[in-house]
Amino acid sequence: MKKQIGVGEAAFNEAYSSLNAAQKLAVDTIEGPVMVVAGPGTGKTQILTLRIANILLKTDTPPDGVLALTFTESGAKAMRERLRTYIGSTAYRVPIYTFHGFAQVLINKYPDAYTKVIGGRPASDLEKISIIETIVNDGEVKQLRPMGNPSYYVTPIMRIISNLKQENVEPDDLVKIIDGQRESLKAIEQYHTKGAHKGKVRGEYSDLEKTIIKNDELVYIYRRYEALLSEQKLYDFDDMILETVKALEGSEDMLRDLQENYLYVLADEHQDVNGAQNRILELLTSFHDKPNIFAVGDEKQAIYRFQGASLENFLFFKEHFDGTEEIRLTENYRSGQEVLDAAHSLVESEDELLKDLRVPLMAMAVEKSVVESREFSHQSVEDEWLVDRIATKVEAGVRPEEIAVIVRTNREVEAFAQTLRKSGLAVTATAEGDILKHPITQTVHDLINVVVSGVTETALFNILHGAYWGISNDDLLRVLSSRSYQTSLASIISDEEKLTELKVVPGPFLRVHEVFDQARKKDAYEPPHRVLEYLVQASGYLEYLIEHDAFEGTRVIRRIYDEVEEMVRRDGVGQLRQVNEIFKSRLAYGLPLNAPYIATNSSAVQVMTAHKSKGLEFEVVFVPHVTDVGWSSANKRTMFKIPLVSHVEENEHEAIEDERRLLYVAMTRAKRELYISSAETSADGKQFTSSRLLDDIEEGLVRECDTSEIEDVFDPSLSLTKTTATVEVNSELLATLLRERGFSATSINNYLRSPWDYFYRNILRIPEMQPTHMQYGTAIHNTLEYATRRHTDTGTLPSDTEIKQRLENELGKLPLSTEEFTRLLGKGLEDLVVYKTHLNDSLPKNTKEELSIRVAMETGISEFPEVTLTGKLDRLDIGDDGRAIRVVDYKTGKPKTRNAIEGKTKNDDGGYKRQLVFYALLLSLYDDDRYRCREGVLSFVQANAKGQIQEESFVITDEEISELREEIISATKVIISGDFLTQPCDDTSSDYCHLVKQLLKI
Repeated sequence: MKKQIGVGEAAFNEAYSSLNAAQKLAVDTIEGPVMVVAGPGTGKTQILTLRIANILLKTDTPPDGVLALTFTESGAKAMRERLRTYIGSTAYRVPIYTFHGFAQVLINKYPDAYTKVIGGRPASDLEKISIIETIVNDGEVKQLRPMGNPSYYVTPIMRIISNLKQENVEPDDLVKIIDGQRESLKAIEQYHTKGAHKGKVRGEYSDLEKTIIKNDELVYIYRRYEALLSEQKLYDFDDMILETVKALEGSEDMLRDLQENYLYVLADEHQDVNGAQNRILELLTSFHDKPNIFAVGDEKQAIYRFQGASLENFLFFKEHFDGTEEIRLTENYRSGQEVLDAAHSLVESEDELLKDLRVPLMAMAVEKSVVESREFSHQSVEDEWLVDRIATKVEAGVRPEEIAVIVRTNREVEAFAQTLRKSGLAVTATAEGDILKHPITQTVHDLINVVVSGVTETALFNILHGAYWGISNDDLLRVLSSRSYQTSLASIISDEEKLTELKVVPGPFLRVHEVFDQARKKDAYEPPHRVLEYLVQASGYLEYLIEHDAFEGTRVIRRIYDEVEEMVRRDGVGQLRQVNEIFKSRLAYGLPLNAPYIATNSSAVQVMTAHKSKGLEFEVVFVPHVTDVGWSSANKRTMFKIPLVSHVEENEHEAIEDERRLLYVAMTRAKRELYISSAETSADGKQFTSSRLLDDIEEGLVRECDTSEIEDVFDPSLSLTKTTATVEVNSELLATLLRERGFSATSINNYLRSPWDYFYRNILRIPEMQPTHMQYGTAIHNTLEYATRRHTDTGTLPSDTEIKQRLENELGKLPLSTEEFTRLLGKGLEDLVVYKTHLNDSLPKNTKEELSIRVAMETGISEFPEVTLTGKLDRLDIGDDGRAIRVVDYKTGKPKTRNAIEGKTKNDDGGYKRQLVFYALLLSLYDDDRYRCREGVLSFVQANAKGQIQEESFVITDEEISELREEIISATKVIISGDFLTQPCDDTSSDYCHLVKQLLKI
């Protein structure tokens, strides 16, 4: 019998009458399992809500007997608002939840079924990281705790455990998956049986074997992680869903109660539902052979799960629910046919499983649309064109809120929002940007660091660059370059007499000292958020931000304030030192600190990521920066290979398919105009190619526009000038410092990698903590010096016991934790035992250890006729005639290939080989001709994969020495003239670009 629900029935009838045949079928088929494939713009939300209204109209089902589950809070809100137009206030009685919201409802209603959740509290990311660190360092983990970076896998472990829980895979389930991998390993031939690699282990076998070893350790970590969570009365966010599955499986009364209550279940965005969520749907509907379950989704828009898992959802639904009614919505009411055809061409597939799910859409509401692509010579030109085109559209009458810029990353959202605002356009940025590495956050972190740091002066060094102090670049350079091991930076800036002696204006430096002195006093008795507030205001930094970028400055500072205040309130943090450690941990493990963008104008251009654009639509859409680097997942690395679904395992191919569907979502947001663009060169000089995805769009569906006229109007050099303006520094001061310090192999390598690396590391000598692997290298070098000198003096190497004692002594001199000392000692002894055997077999009778050389090299530059070259040689092997045979340089990292040493591989710059050439140049200028030799040997102390010591020997040629000499002379000219100060800082080759920007006062 038809049930009367009141005021919205007329609205329902009007909306229903406008539906097409497929939509009406989806609304009317209210009994039994129904799966709807709903492409973009096909009225998904409308049919979901009309179907709920139809159920309430045509049956005696109460409003709370219809359960609707969706993927996001925004989706749930949109569904309820639409439903309210059809059934009025009754819509508030219909349970519409996200899966986590639904889990929370069940936790509140059935607390006894949730002992883990009810008895605990949610673990923060930092708490989860701490637990995983504890497990990784307990001595049982080897493969997932690499020597060079013991914490390398910690964050990936946290993520894979989250993924496993989302897919309803517990430790015992993971063991079964790994057992399957072992069976697969047995089927692979282990060794090559012919050809050049005969007798060697096949790569396929070796890769799977390593995967299994890593996965075995993951099982151990997963079990211990669950145990420690339980001990500490903590639970994961993912546990809310996993524990709901367990509760439904373990409590028949609870399950029957829910099954009796929810007579109809609807699942929105089903393509993104994960394994655990799918299990909830399965359990809720398991009572009936043909349950009233309705799922709607679009595999092409699966952007929160990889394709294999999304495809699995569709296959699971049809296989699990017999007699499923499958309905396809193909009439699109958003975009023009040109947009739809181009987007469909991108995702079209001949795969048997995908072909039926990826059907073309027909434009029903927009008669004509435009799809254009442009490739620019430079990203700055691309960005300026985009700003100009948007301004033109607004002037022509297009409402700003109907224009969207859709990008790949949150970082681009931030950049485009700022660029558009500076042009005078109103902008709303839709995203939660991670501000942890934001320049403002870095400055705040440095302010805190100065207050709490003991020995290191890195933070003070960084902070003095801030324009808000009013320090000139020349004064800054004089002060920073005058620090030494005997004279600290802190002592200089607090000494007015010393500052006057350096010929700088003392006032700003003394103010810096006073601000931090007061902050340290406040930190003793005031809560950290109050001390932070004082620092930001007393330093002048807040005033500077408001003057230069009030919108962005207040957004970031407000979020930092809130986070620190929350640390005080929630975690009992009492001093800035604790705040500092939390920030450092977040940075070390890549844990974001998200800050929402603030909407300032309802009539504004929209800037968002492709992920955030889902479900939205705009008259005009720009998709810029569609390069292969940005839209190919080229940098995505799979740390763990675990097949989580039966049909497809995530792999490199899957990564590009993720990007394909994401670009499809971005393109199908456009109603009438879609503009795709890319550039050949980035702002920092990197070379790009347009995304390979664009090549997959059928030729002729996208109009490729010539940009030559635009290039003439927008000169990239003008834009580059803005970002590469000259740093104002007295060049005579640079020449004086170069005369004093000259070049070493390290400093010329720094210069050739990035002049700014040279500037900060070798001119200003930025104070930096030596990383653990370098400390280890120092201890090994000193131990080997001792061993080889003993051999020269006595003809024999020290005993293993003596080497152990020496290594312990060398490590004891270093600032290491107990855990680091123990680990490095074990690693060092393991390496040295093998290397000592090598020395026994190869060490000549006489050697010269740690030979320090200082020479002058003529430059031919009238104002700078010679430059000093310095070097410290690890070992010089001497022949029976007393003349040098070869230079040996110890390397304590993993052995490199010969190609890598010479810079012939993608990620190597030839610095190792150049070091040997530099030594040959040094010795050619040395006044003792007995030591002049051309052979250089790189000796890797750590054994290679076969357990052998690897050495690479090079005979340095006159041409190589001459080439390096010219490079040094060229560098000298650039440095003494100050010309390098005009060069852009590329953050892929230098860690100091943020400081360079501060020198530019930008």
